[in-house]
Amino acid sequence: MHAYLVTGGSQDDRLAYIRETLAKATIAPIDQITIQDDEATIGIDAVRTLTKQLTLSPIASRTRGVVIKNSHSMSLSAQNAFLKTLEEPPGDALIILETAQPDALLPTILSRCHSIRVVGNGKSNQSDEDTQLQCVKTLKQLLSSSVGERLKLIDTHIRTRDEALAFVDLSISAIHKELVDHETHTDLRSNERTKLLRALLVARTHILGNITPKLTLDVAFLPLSNSLDNPTIIM
Repeated sequence: MHAYLVTGGSQDDRLAYIRETLAKATIAPIDQITIQDDEATIGIDAVRTLTKQLTLSPIASRTRGVVIKNSHSMSLSAQNAFLKTLEEPPGDALIILETAQPDALLPTILSRCHSIRVVGNGKSNQSDEDTQLQCVKTLKQLLSSSVGERLKLIDTHIRTRDEALAFVDLSISAIHKELVDHETHTDLRSNERTKLLRALLVARTHILGNITPKLTLDVAFLPLSNSLDNPTIIM
């Protein structure tokens, strides 16, 4: 199962990008499931119905496509139920969350989704793979830099709240993938990845709480060792 979070642009831009993504994945309309907030919120019943639908085999495609429009309107109980679906998917599917308010979603949901920001006309400003690679590159630079260099890197790469959130979300996704899939991108040992993941989740909460993004990231990354050969996180 693959899960994506599509933000940025107008809703028309986001939906255009989603349609293009489903087409590239060759998912036929008959195998696409769309959930939208016709009512005030998307409730837990809608998520339970989705979970049941995902147990069914696709009819004309290799996998099913799921689009949750205005996903920020999911109730807390619906989000918790959806999180379980992400953690224990009942079947193979391409799941896309569309929203203009990603901050309204649980951090644990965001950490399990690849983040894509569109810039208009249904185009993403960078491919998800390129964005992830750039994030990992920046992470490795932070881990191997001195304190002064680390501060300069944060100043260079993260200037706004949105940039800070995007960096933290992609970092969480990359480290989570390392832990789950046993991949190696950051050269950290397992226990160090866990500590860094915890620090990033705390940083995300602080950024969402309107604490200065730069200060939040300084606090998260300053305790890191500047040696990739023997990295240590003091927390």
